[in-house]
Order: sequence, then structure tokens, then C-alpha cells
Amino acid sequence: MKEKKENLYSISNFFLKFNQLLWRKSFLQHIRVLFYWADGVLLLFCRGKKNGGGRKRSRRKVLIVYNMALGDGIMFCGVSQYLREIWPKEQYEITITCQSAFSSLYESTGIYDKVLPLDFSGAVVNLKKRKELFQKLREETYDIVVDPVGCEDCTTNVFVTRAARGKEKIGVLDVSMENHQAPDWLRRKVYRRVVELNQKHIHLIRYYGAFFQKLGADSCVARPAKLPHVELPFETPEKFFIIFPVASMAVKKWPPERYAYIAEKIYEKTHMPLVLCGTEHDRAGMEEFRKLLSSDVKVADYIGKTDIMQFVELIGRASLVVSNDTSAYHIAVARQVPVAMICGGYTYHRYAKYDYEKEGCKNPLLVCRNMKCFDCNNYCRYHGFDLFPCIDRIDKKEAWKEIKALIEREGLSTDDN
Repeated sequence: MKEKKENLYSISNFFLKFNQLLWRKSFLQHIRVLFYWADGVLLLFCRGKKNGGGRKRSRRKVLIVYNMALGDGIMFCGVSQYLREIWPKEQYEITITCQSAFSSLYESTGIYDKVLPLDFSGAVVNLKKRKELFQKLREETYDIVVDPVGCEDCTTNVFVTRAARGKEKIGVLDVSMENHQAPDWLRRKVYRRVVELNQKHIHLIRYYGAFFQKLGADSCVARPAKLPHVELPFETPEKFFIIFPVASMAVKKWPPERYAYIAEKIYEKTHMPLVLCGTEHDRAGMEEFRKLLSSDVKVADYIGKTDIMQFVELIGRASLVVSNDTSAYHIAVARQVPVAMICGGYTYHRYAKYDYEKEGCKNPLLVCRNMKCFDCNNYCRYHGFDLFPCIDRIDKKEAWKEIKALIEREGLSTDDN
């Protein structure tokens, strides 16, 4: 079978360095508001097309603006079916715009009439790509444009919502969150309606669910997504564990030598082979990690051999997953795989802390060192660091104690150590 290779990310090195700078020096994040005026110039050259020729449409058009990464999308899938309770299929055509590499995830849900893949990552700081994105986005006019991501900050979703052609634009604002980056005047310029939520420390799936309830989905129950199964283009071991040591940004990446220590301990404890997976974008970080491993550890390498849904399937078949700040964690939780996340506190309750036992779901293990500044929303109070202090303080031996206990609870141990 021909191997499928899908480039999940088209992020330039300049963007990575730019974002790294903003997170290391959080006060600089306010400069993102300048995109409002830069986009104003770009939009002069992105007029879009007129629709319908005056003909009456059988269904009204709804656009969901969702530019987020894969892990966020996995959580969004936990409640996205309730969009059809708000906008029934008989009356509304729903389009979702997403990062181009993730279109198959949203297509697999059967919720959307159309999936509009766009290069959001490439368009963050590249003005040429940004103009191309706006031009593609403005080829359609929508009755309703919905931004479920949140308009607290000057993030891409806010500017994309502004660029979209829509009669009514709806956003959501978490008023319990501190350090709102986006000024009120910008929200008033972009959105016709902003739904306010005031639930401190609410998990992201419940955040989406609360927003949908405000829009009319009265029966909405938040829970991790039920993801479809697909075939894999290769055979996997009967039992295996996954270490996913990469992170979206270097400031969130637990050192690879600590992961190597954990991997060796897991292998000694379980004798399960280690599976490496991800995209070519992840390869450099994976190779760095692999070079530090003992030659005794049996390794199966599937890096670059899966598309998005196969990546989801591979993680779902694992007996144990250990991850960092990444999509693998959210996939493992959704598939109810035993998972330990090496966890910082920058968005602890919103993105990391699952608590869905009442909905019949098994909660993951969070390996962390609590600090008073948890839930800073990436506005770190410290300066001059290369790695967020809340990540750096996690000791490898203490982490192993917690992961070892998880292995024993799950019955994965093959020794008495």
C-alpha cells in the first residue's frame, strides 16, 4: 500500500521564532493589535464575489471560523454535533474553515456541508499568504459567521472573522480570564454579537458547550469526542507505548533526555516496544529523542507514514501514551488510552485538566509541579528563560514514580520492580 504523507504544519521558522519571542516576553503580545490596520490595507484588495444573482437560497449559510491546531480540533469535535441543534440541516448550510492539513478530521464528523481548508499557519506573518487566505475566504457571503475560539486576544480567529463576508458575526468572550489582549473597540468593530461566559477554570470542551448552549443548543452535554476508526497502512505490535516528546513551541518542550529516561523505564517495566509517530515536521525532535535512548529499547518508527485520521488511529491503539504540549494527549484522552501528560500550567484548566468521569470517561494523568501562577494564559511572569519554569521544574524521577503507578493500575507491568 502506498504510504500517505501529510504535511500537518506549514509554519515558517520566522513564525516560530516570532511566537517564541512573544511567549518569552509576554508583554510584547500586545503588538498583535497592529494586524488590525495591516489587514485593513490587505482587505482593500480582497473584494470577494457577489453571490446568488438575487436568487433566493433554500438554506441560509453559516460559517464556523476554526483555525486552531489538531488538539483543539479534537476537543471541538466533542460538542460540534450540537451545531446542528442550533442550525438544522434542513434550513442551514454549515461550512467550517480549518487549517488545511486537518480537513479530513472535520469531514469525518458528517456535520458540515462544506469544509474550507486554508493555510492559517502560513498566513500569520506572511502578508502575501494572508492576502491569499482572505481572498479565498471572501469568495462566499454568509448569513452568519461564528467564531467559537474566543475573542479575548488579538489572535488569528479574530482577524479572520473580520475578513469574512457575513451579515451577522458572533463571537464568545471569557470575562473570567485575566489579561485580555484585544481592546473592546476591536471586538465592537469585528463582531455584531459577543456572547459572554463567566466560568473560571472551565475546560475547553465545556467552554465550547457553554457557548453553544447560549446559542440555543439546550441539550448540549460536553464530553470528549468519539472519533471514527480507520485502517492503518502497516502492521503494529499487539501492545506498544508511544512517547510524543514534541511541543508546539520550544518554551513548552520538556527536555528530550528526560523523555529518554522515562522511555527506558517504561520498556524495563512493560517490555512493550516504543512507537515513534508524527509528521515530517516532528522528525527532528523525534530523532533528537531517539539518539538518547538505550539500544536495549525496541523501537518501531512510523514517523511520516500516517495521514491525520491514521495518526488518530495509531494513538488510539496504544497501550500507553506519554506526551507533552501536543495533540497526541487530546487524542489519547478521546480514545480512552491510558495517558500521562508532562504538563505546564500556562493554560492548565482550559487545555489540560480533564474531569469527565460523570460522563463515563477515564481521566488522564497530569504530571506537573503546581505553582501559584498557574493559568497565566501564556503570560509568564518570569523572564530570561528558554523553557517555561512550570515545565522545567518537573523532575524525571518524580515523573517516573507517577507514570509507574499508572502502569501498575492499568495492569501493564511485566515485572515486580
